[in-house]
Order: sequence, then C-alpha cells, then structure tokens
Amino acid sequence: MQSYFCRCPLKCLTLILHTHTVKSDSNWSQQWLRRLKRIKARRILAFAAFAALLTGVFAASMQISKHRQAAALAFAAPSLDALPVVPENMRWGFAIDEFLHVESELKSGDVLGEILMKHGLSYPQVNRIVENCKGKFNISSMRIGRKLNFLTQHPGLFPDYMVYEPSPYEYVVFNLKEPYSVELVKRDVKTEIVSASGVLETSFWQALMDNGLSDELADGMIDVLATSVDFYHQKQGDRFKVVFEQHFVEGEAVGTGKIIAAVYEREGKEFYAFNFEKPGEKSNYFDFDGRPARKAFLKSPLKYSRISSRYNLHRMHPILGYERAHLGTDYAAPTGTPIMSVAEGTVLEATRKGGNGNYVKIRHDGVYQTQYLHMSGFAKGIRPGAHVAQGQTIGYVGSTGLATGPHVCFRFWKNGREVDHLRLNLPQPEPIKGAVLDEFKTVRDQLIQQLNNVPYHTHEEITGQHAEAGDGLEKAEP
Repeated sequence: MQSYFCRCPLKCLTLILHTHTVKSDSNWSQQWLRRLKRIKARRILAFAAFAALLTGVFAASMQISKHRQAAALAFAAPSLDALPVVPENMRWGFAIDEFLHVESELKSGDVLGEILMKHGLSYPQVNRIVENCKGKFNISSMRIGRKLNFLTQHPGLFPDYMVYEPSPYEYVVFNLKEPYSVELVKRDVKTEIVSASGVLETSFWQALMDNGLSDELADGMIDVLATSVDFYHQKQGDRFKVVFEQHFVEGEAVGTGKIIAAVYEREGKEFYAFNFEKPGEKSNYFDFDGRPARKAFLKSPLKYSRISSRYNLHRMHPILGYERAHLGTDYAAPTGTPIMSVAEGTVLEATRKGGNGNYVKIRHDGVYQTQYLHMSGFAKGIRPGAHVAQGQTIGYVGSTGLATGPHVCFRFWKNGREVDHLRLNLPQPEPIKGAVLDEFKTVRDQLIQQLNNVPYHTHEEITGQHAEAGDGLEKAEP
C-alpha cells in the first residue's frame, strides 16, 4: 500500500481522507499531513522545472527564428531604402570627397616624367606608364595651360591617380600604383539642335557674346559664310540667325557640332549657308542657289584678325623709311594664330628668306598662286610638294623678317603677276544640278522654315532673357 501511495499521490490523498476520518489520534494525522506537504512541494518543484524547460526551449526557438529571418533578408531583394548610397560628388569615376585633390597647371618647359618623379615615382615606374599609354593616349598631345589632377586617398602619401582632360569629351586616368595602367574614358555626349540670333549694335563678336556663343561656333559661321559675307566690314544693323548642334556633357554645354543652317542679313540682302551632305559632293555647305558655300578662295588666310595694311603701290615702308610698293595685304593677329591656305593647292616653297622671314608659297592651278610671309613657324608636314586643302593650317603668325609686329603679309598672284585679291572677281564654283539639286531644294526650304522660326533679339532683349533664363539658346523648332 505504501508503494501505491508513492505511485499516485492524488489517489493516496483521497483514500486517506475516506478511511481515516473517524480516527482521533492527532499524532497519526500530523504525520500524514507532513507527508502530504512533502508530496505537494515535490509537485511544485516538478512543475517549476518543467516551466523553466519550456521557457528555455521557446527562447532558443525565437533566437533561431531571428537568425533565419536575418538570413532570409540578406538574400532577399533589397528595398529602396536598403539600396547603397551613391556618392553625390562623383568626378572622373571617383567619389572625389574621399580623396585629397591637387591641381597642377602644365607650363612651358614642363616634362611629364619629371613631374611624376617629383610625386614619388621612380624612372622605371614612369617608363611603365609611358609604355601603357601606347595605343591609348599620346602623351606629347598634352597642352600648356591644361591641368594635371592628382588624387591621394591617404594624405601624407604619394598620389594614387593622375587625371588629365584633353577635352570636355574625354579624360585620361593614370594609375600611379601597380599595375600603372592608363585608361582613356569617353564621356557620354547628348546632342540637341538649338538656335540663336544676334543684331550687330557694335560688332559681330559683341552679338555673339550677347548670346553666350562660343568661339567654336563663331569659327564655324565664318567658315561657311566667309566667301559671301565680308566680316572685315561689319555694319551696325547687320543681323544673323544660326541653327546648330549643341553638345552637352553631364548637363553642361561643352561644345558645338555642325552648323545646320545660317543666314547673315545686311542692308536687306540675305546670305545663306545650308548643310547638305550627299555622296559625290565635295562640299557640305551650299548657298541659296545650290552653289558651294565655300568658294574656290577664302577672303582671308586668318579667322581672327584685322587688315592693318592694304595693297598699295606707293606705301611708305614702316622700317626702311622710304616709299616702297606693298604688293600684299597685311592681317594683324597675335603671334601663333593659325594661318590657313585660302584654297586647295601644292606647296612650292616653305623656307626663310630675307625680309620675308618664314614664308610659304602655294600653287593653286595654272593661274593662281598665293604667298604667306613673316610666319613664326610652319605647320607639321608643310614642305615643298605637299598637297594642302582649303582652310588647312600651313603656319603660324609671327614677325620674322622685316616686320614691326606680329602679322601675315598675304600675297596673291594671277598669271604670274601680283594683284590685289580684294578687288578680284574670283571664279565661282559650279552649282549642284539635276536630281541632286531638287533634293537640295527640299532640304533648303525646310531649313529656311526653321530659320524663320528664330526671332531676332536686340542686345537689351537678350541680356534681359539671360537674367531670367540663364542663357540665350533656344531649342530649334522643326
């Protein structure tokens, strides 16, 4: 019976109450009450242990669940908030704020190898960089005035990279650490067709500046209109319109592409140039009647200049001090200004001689020859027998020989006799004909409509627009 009580304490308690209620022996009753308390205490301890065990198991399962959830999140697609933050100040592919950035301007006489060795590279390391440039970038094309950008990750140590920008369209990254790689990176360029106009109140250049137009576009306009417009005799009230390609890099206007159409108006007469590219046609620009806009001869061998002395049979020579015929036209310009061949031809002479200084003489055909005097130097490849194209640079303005200042004396021969080219009626090129002319007229009429959609603005109107919009360019309407 003792063993039964031990096996089933609850039933034991019931049996005791029913079989021994009549007994009055207090000792015996107290004995069983003490046993009951011991049994009850054991039961409470058992339940407590069981509860503690359940709590531990639950806590462990929750921890495992958290780890599983974390693992699941790690492999799940990230939310927008969880995406990595892209640094705002990115330049040349680097988070520029994480580097010490030092600029160094290239000066006359600088040698890249010496610059790199001053920044901690050894001669063999410089040589490896030069070798790695082959086929990617020509180091000798680096220009005075441009910047070398050195990037250093850990201040106090030697630079990690050098960056050079040949133009707004590209940059070169030189790795100054192993493996000393060199990478030429082309920037993404967005091209838009835009338009501009100007009214000459002081000069053509002022009208260009009012519109915030670049020298590059000015070059292009002079190039396609120079044979029909005399830019050396500008008049107040002259006006122009132009539709052209504008290049953008990272939202900034960086340069111009081709001119689509241009018109220059003087005293009610309009001079046009239209871009029309057709296989078999040597010219890309034509006037209203379909004649090549680039005539057989340019009016001047320089783009930026002024006439300082004209053809004169009785001129007093400024150096010799006596009357001496001046059989050419002088164009004054800064030393180093490119000198162009006014027409296609073959170089007869490229040398230095007496008062002529450095000069080039070109034969254009059996009738016409030209000569360019007082050059500071010759362009690459210019030597007797070399073929040159119209507008090709043949040398640079200087003051060699008998010259009081930098200029080019331009001389013109017709049938072996020196003449005043500004008074000549030079031959006109043949216009396009037949079906190509009909195709050209269709394109021309569309471009004229685009030009007509461009309004003229005075200097006051343009400066007012700049204050409101920040530029003078308008998207061209088709």
